[in-house]
Amino acid sequence: MIRQSPMPSGERYIYKSTEEERAYESSYLKPEEAHARAKAVLSEYEIKPEIFVGLYNDDMLKRDAEEVARLEGTFEQTPSQIYADILEAVTCEQGELSEWFGARSQVIKTARFDDIKNKIDMVVETESEDRQFSHLALGIDVTFGNRDLHKKFDAIRANIDKGKLGQVKYFHSDRQHMTGRLQKVPQVVVGVEIERVKELGLLWMNRRNKELREHPVQMAILEEAALQLKTFAEYAARTDKKDLVDILERELQKINELSEEKRKAGIKSIGQDKVFEEIKRNLQMFNV
Repeated sequence: MIRQSPMPSGERYIYKSTEEERAYESSYLKPEEAHARAKAVLSEYEIKPEIFVGLYNDDMLKRDAEEVARLEGTFEQTPSQIYADILEAVTCEQGELSEWFGARSQVIKTARFDDIKNKIDMVVETESEDRQFSHLALGIDVTFGNRDLHKKFDAIRANIDKGKLGQVKYFHSDRQHMTGRLQKVPQVVVGVEIERVKELGLLWMNRRNKELREHPVQMAILEEAALQLKTFAEYAARTDKKDLVDILERELQKINELSEEKRKAGIKSIGQDKVFEEIKRNLQMFNV
């Protein structure tokens, strides 16, 4: 393509060659293209309920599928949801490819049921040197100043009050040779503001894997997770949920050790971020 631009006098001149045009266009994220790729990635990697045939009865599988369809019909395709999908896809793919969660971790994309009903977009599964497995459930959010984020933390607090953590009804792990329900999973909400997602999405669309491997968004995710795990563990301790404290503190230690490794490797923190600040504000509900 060759672009033309008007001169002040109204005359026109050619100012970009085809090669320059391609370079120009690759420096701006096209949300519709990035979202199409994100949806394809998420659809490819998400757990499929069909593998649970025989484990769960047909009536349950049917009811859950109908509930997912009903809820999906109520969703609006808002700009924030588009960017949340992009961030989720990048995190799902690069979390493993670029070792955002460490060399011994894999990222498991949840089934639509757990995404919608349990607010868990993915599970980070980490294998220790003695072949023990731990899990961290992630929900992705790119919004701030809205009620939805508050509701997610309200649900997490209500679970702790009941002596529970997150649960994934449709869970499958090849490494563990496990298919079934995953319970008492530390659950956190992570995200960054949309402008940062645009930057991240542009690198992703241009296949800039070296920059993605070192991108500070991974540090923001780890720092947000660590702050929440610490807050939840302290709240569980104050409410006499000793078994939950042990689970949360083990995951917190793992995240802190990984964050320190990344800092030593020169990966920087992200700095001020509106979504991170909103997460901090919402965590105040655990102080009462």
